[in-house]
Amino acid sequence: MKRRDFLAAAAVSPAAALPAMAQPAHPACLPDWSKIPTRAASKIEVLYKTKHGQPNGLAIASTPGQMWVLDQGAGHWITLTNIKDGSTVREFQADVVGPSGLVQDGDTMWITSTHNSLIVHCDLMGKTIAKYVTPGAGRIYEREDDPKPHSSPLKPAWPDMPRGIGPAQSGNVGNNTGKGLPPGQLPLDAEEGSGGTGAHAIILDGDYLIYACPPARQIFTINKKSWKVKATWPVPGNRTHGMSWGKARDTIWSSDSNLNAFFRHDAKTGVIHERVQLPGTSPVIHCAKLVGDDMYACDDMGWMWRFKI
Repeated sequence: MKRRDFLAAAAVSPAAALPAMAQPAHPACLPDWSKIPTRAASKIEVLYKTKHGQPNGLAIASTPGQMWVLDQGAGHWITLTNIKDGSTVREFQADVVGPSGLVQDGDTMWITSTHNSLIVHCDLMGKTIAKYVTPGAGRIYEREDDPKPHSSPLKPAWPDMPRGIGPAQSGNVGNNTGKGLPPGQLPLDAEEGSGGTGAHAIILDGDYLIYACPPARQIFTINKKSWKVKATWPVPGNRTHGMSWGKARDTIWSSDSNLNAFFRHDAKTGVIHERVQLPGTSPVIHCAKLVGDDMYACDDMGWMWRFKI
């Protein structure tokens, strides 16, 4: 195929233009996200307060009707809850910093420790088994076509509770390096880059972990035994957050907090087939899990909410 014919085909069929394993080096190589079929989300229900004030991750528990809620506050609490009312079954604290995602794996759990760029493997009481590097971690860079940050319209569920994630790297997002210099610049005596963060949402597929990594603007599939990356998928936005398996496990739902939308991926190829757009007045997506027909999500103001997807 001649180059001009290939480019013409790519414009019509963005999914075919970018294999699942491809790693785009330039925005021109990305699919045309504007061509994704889009529908509006159904009515949003704000359900109840979470146990702690900064929920940032959700995971389906092995017991039906229960869900783990990960809090990114300085205590790093992980709470096993009853989905119907948010009541606490039990909870523990984990050795993480500013965590964003978790998934239960039998009698263990994997947690994305976002603000020190680790993936932590622990038991269901919080005892650390191992810590791993996060492929794709680094500083979240900015692009000229990035959406504006989506801010929560909700008031803190627990206004008297201190907010913050505890010890973490500072100045690790965007072009402001925190050095009082122009965008992106570091002092002339700098010997290392400035900061960085790791993964957000994480789900499990047998021997593989699938996680969203905003600094890379990609979703990674990695073998949890060899720690080798199997595939990477590009994503439309700069703040990929909650992810969930679809009902039949042939679909993976990802979300973007700033685009304020959910994306339905083919679970084998990563190709996006649909976008579900939330209204501008919706809570911010900080995590997500599909339960029946309902997509449950948390806003880090301390609220659980849902809508039918």
